[in-house]
Amino acid sequence: MGCWIACSLALVLAIAAGAPAGAAPAEDAVMPLGLYTTAKARSLATSHRPELLKLNDDIYHCMPWVEVRQDGIGFRTPRWAQRDERYLSVWILIDQHDDGRFAAVQQERRASAMFSRYGVNMMRRMAALPGVAADPDVYGFSIVLSWPKPGTNGRPWVEPVNETLALFVDTVTALEFLARRLPAEQFTNRAKFFVFDGKVELGRLPLEVWEDSFVETFKLKDYQLATGKTC
Repeated sequence: MGCWIACSLALVLAIAAGAPAGAAPAEDAVMPLGLYTTAKARSLATSHRPELLKLNDDIYHCMPWVEVRQDGIGFRTPRWAQRDERYLSVWILIDQHDDGRFAAVQQERRASAMFSRYGVNMMRRMAALPGVAADPDVYGFSIVLSWPKPGTNGRPWVEPVNETLALFVDTVTALEFLARRLPAEQFTNRAKFFVFDGKVELGRLPLEVWEDSFVETFKLKDYQLATGKTC
């Protein structure tokens, strides 16, 4: 993809100002044990709970402009799985400004921009959990990103609608991609993903992934990292 497209989208992905109140992340972000339906899933949730809580805490403190959805961190099975394949899943809600330039690009470009900025970062955070990444019962990682659809954000007479990208990838593919041993095109070819317009599933739209250092470099105005926390 031409650099001008990637660079232009990087510029228009503007976040809404403000950080969440309070000094601790929401406890309901990590999926409770009672929602799991198999012994394998309950075992994963129990043994890796400290790492899931750490992941939730890191997102809260290091990315205060996003929100982990209720029950958004846990071990889930995709609908097409023929057996109890469990992916570590993170679902975040991104407070995106309604920007005309962002609205002007095609839906698949918006999904590509969001995954390049946030999806890769989420996958890197999950892969850095040593217990989860090494567990043979964890089949892979799932990243779900939701952001306001352009034209529906902050307008009281318009019903809010989210665009959502849900991606599932096996652990080996994810680690090879993060280590730069697998090109982005091969990564997206191996991954399973779906784009949604509100509740309407659009299916597998073209998805491209490029370098985006925003999450690593952006500093939210007037936001002070809590004492003892590092990002």
